[in-house]
This record gives sequence, C-alpha cells and structure tokens, in this order.
Amino acid sequence: MQITYAPAGHETLAAIAEELAGGLQQDAPDLAPEISVSEGPVGRETLALITDLARQIRPEQSTLDYGDRIANAPGSRTPSQAPAPLSSPKAEIPFAIFEMLTFVVQGPEIAHLSSDALRRRFVDEHLRHRLPNQNMADVERIDVTPWTVQGTVVVRVWCKV
Repeated sequence: MQITYAPAGHETLAAIAEELAGGLQQDAPDLAPEISVSEGPVGRETLALITDLARQIRPEQSTLDYGDRIANAPGSRTPSQAPAPLSSPKAEIPFAIFEMLTFVVQGPEIAHLSSDALRRRFVDEHLRHRLPNQNMADVERIDVTPWTVQGTVVVRVWCKV
C-alpha cells in the first residue's frame, strides 16, 4: 500500500459529498455504525467504578511527617526520639577521602600541563608548599580545566587525607 498526498480531484470530492449525504449508509448500513457523543453529569455508577479502579492500582500508604525526616524542621523529633538508622555507623565499604585544593593559574606556558607527568612536575615545583603534607606522594590526582579568561586554567589537586 502506498499513500501519497495530492490535490483532490473531482471524483474524490464527489465521493466525499455522496458519503456526507448518506450514500454510504444507503449502500451498506452495517459498515458504518452511528456514533453520538454528549456531555453530562457523572453518574453514581461511573464514580463507583473510578473509585474501585483507583483502589486496585495502589493501596493507601502511610508517610512520615515532614518534621520526622528533617532534623531542624518545626515539629521534628528530638535526637532521643528519632528512629535508629537502618545501617550500622561503621561502613562496610572503605572510604577514600581527599582534600581538594583549587588554584587558578594564568600564563603562556599552560599548554605544558597536558599530561599527568607534566602536571605533577608543575605542582611539585610551584604548589607543593601549599599541599597539606607538602608531599607529592599524597597527591592522588591533578585536574586541569580551561577557564573563561584566555590563558587561564583551574588546577585541582586531590590530596589523600
């Protein structure tokens, strides 16, 4: 089947006019059922059906008050009344904690910070005295991001805590 758009011809317009005049109803009354649409108030049966369908979708659920979830909210429980946390305070997954130092660097030699080795050498020569332990062994990662000012980058140094 191929469908195309084209200007309607005389035969098409005549067929539409005949159909609108009831020609289809006279030729094959069983093929075209009569459909009527109207507006009116909702009846009791309709409302009861909607209510029954809504109950079947999801049962009513109880929720916590806002104050029970937010510690400093009005009406919140005091710490002694607050429910116990679901997990133990000791985490089963070991954490890696870093201190991130951020520096803004301007200069014509910024292109030299393209590799990790060059970044480490730059931090060692120019920023090591600003590191928490002043030790490059504690530096986990160095990110360099271009800034909006030409010739400027943001250098983020991740140091192990």
